[in-house]
Amino acid sequence: GENISEVINHEVKELGGQLLVCTVSYINTSGEKQMFRKYFKFQVLKPLDVRTKFFTTQDDEIFLEAQITNTTPHALHMQKVVLAPSPLYTAADLNFLGSGESIFGESDYINPDDTWQYLYKLTPKMTQDDKTNVKGVSSVGKLDIMWLSNFGEKGRLQSSQLQRLIQPQGELVVTVQNIPHFITSNEQFQVVLRLLNTTDRKYNLHLTLRQLPNSGLVWVGDIKKVVGEVPPCSHLDVHLDLLPVKSGVWDVGEIGIENLLTNKRFGYPTVGQILVGLT
Repeated sequence: GENISEVINHEVKELGGQLLVCTVSYINTSGEKQMFRKYFKFQVLKPLDVRTKFFTTQDDEIFLEAQITNTTPHALHMQKVVLAPSPLYTAADLNFLGSGESIFGESDYINPDDTWQYLYKLTPKMTQDDKTNVKGVSSVGKLDIMWLSNFGEKGRLQSSQLQRLIQPQGELVVTVQNIPHFITSNEQFQVVLRLLNTTDRKYNLHLTLRQLPNSGLVWVGDIKKVVGEVPPCSHLDVHLDLLPVKSGVWDVGEIGIENLLTNKRFGYPTVGQILVGLT
């Protein structure tokens, strides 16, 4: 009339139909070895739905948004949602306030069909030369998620390597290093542009400034400038002066650049915007 109860844990890594084979071996009262086997079929459903999005800034900072939805009929106690970055990146967890409190408040329970959004900031460890040579797909890391079910059962989900598509850069990359966000009319200001030569060849650059139609910004000084030589995989900063003559939001442009060594031309209709207020 006695019974023996055993709890056996096994991590299930695949969804869908599963077959559990339970084999019991024993010796009866006559000393004979006996065995019987039972089969249990069950379905493993996905407890969480995880979707990710990447957003990249001009400074090559990558923001990863992870949307986690509870697909079970019960609330889950979220214990940990961590991004483990790959060796190419450093990661910052943006899901906590300055006080250390979670942005989701004191409750760690996600209700059925609710979606929580997690945000992480990734910064490449690569140098500019490395970024220039990288093409295709880059692995940024894995999400590690742990939770408890309503019966206290532990659950864990590790994503595969999250892949980010790296867009190949052009031969000549122009970025804004300094530009005021607001300026008053008739107050001269300066814009600093960085010209990055991403190739393995030397460039000798000549810059032409063109006036945009009906623009409230006027270039100051020579509209044609000799920038000079830019070595391979190097950059050069250019300082440009403008005078705002009308209030409003205006594009900074147009800029044309020519490589005098190959006569190849590059056009940039606008490099930024600025708000001009009344004096």
